[in-house]
Amino acid sequence: MKKTSGYVSLIIFALSLAACGGGSSAYKQMKSGMEYKIVGNGKGDVIKYGEIMKFHMSQLYKDSVLRSSYNQPPQYQPIDSTQLPAKEYLDIFSQVRKGDSIVMRVLTDSIFKGGMGMMPKEFKKGEYLVTTVKVLDIVKKENEQNDKMAEFKKFQEQDSIRAIGQKVRDDEAIQAYLAKNNIKAQRTEGGTYYEIQEQGGEPVKEGQVISVKYTGRLLDGTVFDSNVDSSFHHTEPFNLTIGSGGAIKGFDDGLRKFGKGTKGRLFIPSVLAYGAQGQGKLKPNSNLVFDIDVLDVKDAQAPPAFPAKPQITPVKPAQKAPAKKN
Repeated sequence: MKKTSGYVSLIIFALSLAACGGGSSAYKQMKSGMEYKIVGNGKGDVIKYGEIMKFHMSQLYKDSVLRSSYNQPPQYQPIDSTQLPAKEYLDIFSQVRKGDSIVMRVLTDSIFKGGMGMMPKEFKKGEYLVTTVKVLDIVKKENEQNDKMAEFKKFQEQDSIRAIGQKVRDDEAIQAYLAKNNIKAQRTEGGTYYEIQEQGGEPVKEGQVISVKYTGRLLDGTVFDSNVDSSFHHTEPFNLTIGSGGAIKGFDDGLRKFGKGTKGRLFIPSVLAYGAQGQGKLKPNSNLVFDIDVLDVKDAQAPPAFPAKPQITPVKPAQKAPAKKN
């Protein structure tokens, strides 16, 4: 469940409207080699230094969407040289108005040279990574927090409505998968399906720590994460305190049916996984399957007890006897 490095992500972020007009001659080239163009459908004043650009973005490599923020609340970027990775971004963003789109593209050769990480095998040299930034609004600094809260509230309301229908679709998809593969799984009250293949000890309780080895798959069998397969570069057991919120809801929900030594599988609907946002290579609304091997279950360690501070009663200074009157 790892993300790409912030700098590579932001370079790619600075990129999908390429198909919406303007050939390569419409792009302006920066010193770094990055090319950009502004599709000027906007109105009003150009954004000023210190103001906030409110936007959505999408990233494309050829016809593949690498990342999109359209299934999340809008993002916010201060137009401030101290909060941008390079002056080039300030130069580009400072030209936009509300409603504009910024299209930027970078050759894969440029991004992955000079120690910026290994090029993914699906990328080829000489190809472009393209991102579109759609400027939704220009927000004053003093209004940023109120605007974010309003957008988040609106997103939650819309997401709740979407989740009702998605929950039904998820359940139908998982039930169809179980029937097709002749898997006899049970459903928790929370909505996660589980299959016990090898019974273990007493099921883990709220507040206990469960230690597991796992492999996560999509319903089509694609493995997306594992602490068993060394190619994912983390083979240590995953320790989860039940009820702590340290994992996706379906993982916590399903593991409550497992005890020490239990082996089995969890079938997690997307609404109890990464939902409409997705995660990394996981597309939005992905239902997940986890192979589970419980190594241990322990009580959570109590926080260390600190010795009580000694109660010191202050000693009042001795009072002098009043002087005798002559």
